[in-house]
Amino acid sequence: MLICQSCGMNISSDEHKGVNSNGSLSYEYCAYCYKDGKFNNNLTLEEYVEIGLEYSPEYQKAKTEAEREIIREQTREYLSKLKRWK
Repeated sequence: MLICQSCGMNISSDEHKGVNSNGSLSYEYCAYCYKDGKFNNNLTLEEYVEIGLEYSPEYQKAKTEAEREIIREQTREYLSKLKRWK
């Protein structure tokens, strides 16, 4: 299974793969992050963390700010290990 090296999303099919500058499919980045050999946005790691939390069921269910901060830090740690953010 491929994982986008920008956002961490599972890339389960060719339609979810990004596209390199030569038109070939990317095996590193998803279509939401990468097109024509470039990233689709100039977001920072912190912005990616906040966007990712919007889609996190665990974050949405967290009852306290302390729980949310733990999930935020786990997300930050996970994303920081991906190729784009190293």
